[in-house]
Amino acid sequence: MAQEQVSKAGVDRSMEVASGETGNAQGMPKKVDRKPRKSVTSFLAGGGAGMVSTTLLQPLDVIKTHMQAAENPKDRYFKVVVNRILGEDGVKGLWRGTGPACVRVGLGAGLYFAVLGPMVETMRSAFASGDEYTRGDGGSLKDKLPALVTLSAGALTRSIASSVVCPITVIKTRMEYAAASGLVYRNTFHAVQTITYKEGLPGLYSGLIPTLARDAPYSGLYLLMYNRMQIFMRENMPNGTPQAAGNFLAGAVAGGGATLLTHPPDVIRTRLQLDRGHQAGIVSTVKHIVEVHGLKGLFVGVVPRVGRRALQQAFAWTIYEEIVQRVSKL
Repeated sequence: MAQEQVSKAGVDRSMEVASGETGNAQGMPKKVDRKPRKSVTSFLAGGGAGMVSTTLLQPLDVIKTHMQAAENPKDRYFKVVVNRILGEDGVKGLWRGTGPACVRVGLGAGLYFAVLGPMVETMRSAFASGDEYTRGDGGSLKDKLPALVTLSAGALTRSIASSVVCPITVIKTRMEYAAASGLVYRNTFHAVQTITYKEGLPGLYSGLIPTLARDAPYSGLYLLMYNRMQIFMRENMPNGTPQAAGNFLAGAVAGGGATLLTHPPDVIRTRLQLDRGHQAGIVSTVKHIVEVHGLKGLFVGVVPRVGRRALQQAFAWTIYEEIVQRVSKL
């Protein structure tokens, strides 16, 4: 049992911090009273890590948004988009929308990490019978349940966080594309005022369904891949390899892989959130993309998005894991 505890992925540490579970001297888990500071630590660590990585990598998100919004296929090339942004808005154009992006990621990541631990514990309890996980035929689900719990907990937790920050996501997307659209917002507050006045609440929640269709499976896949990658590396990486290096590599591989598999909903979300009150539906948006650009249109901007997500998750989870590890020793 001690060896099983040692082999758990770093993601379990975040769950322990959020849920209030610690280990005794023999490495056996024991329950302690859950304290508010555990969730607060997860919220601050996750939010801070997300904001730092978002600020560094915002240009890739801006470029991706411009690529997805362009109607002319010739305007969708990476180099063309970068040159256009620099020509119209200068270097600062590459960091358009950083303010709401940091708020969105800070709040969203904070909520995600704070809720993740309790969500996992709740789902474990839902499938548990005594100390063992069992099927109807009495067989053990110990080997299968972790994947089920991880996928479900990741998807549900991200759905909650994404729903809360959807209005901020809309504002971020609009501000990223402001120079090209001709609609310039002075700041985040002005963007909120303008969208609310012209489009009402539906405008602030435009693209929510494709956002959830993207984020729920993304988060479930990411959490599962991150967990499995850490276990794989612990078993195969040379002794003495820094834990931070393993966290960075696991975050990058899981982030890139999950992003690639869930990219089409992001293209649809971007189109809907830039619609500016024309109230196009999901079906009509998909139909338009496919008719004009073919199926490949659903993967426009995949390179900068995969690159940004891979690096963002690598930075965010490495920073988060380091903070959690240090706090757990206090």
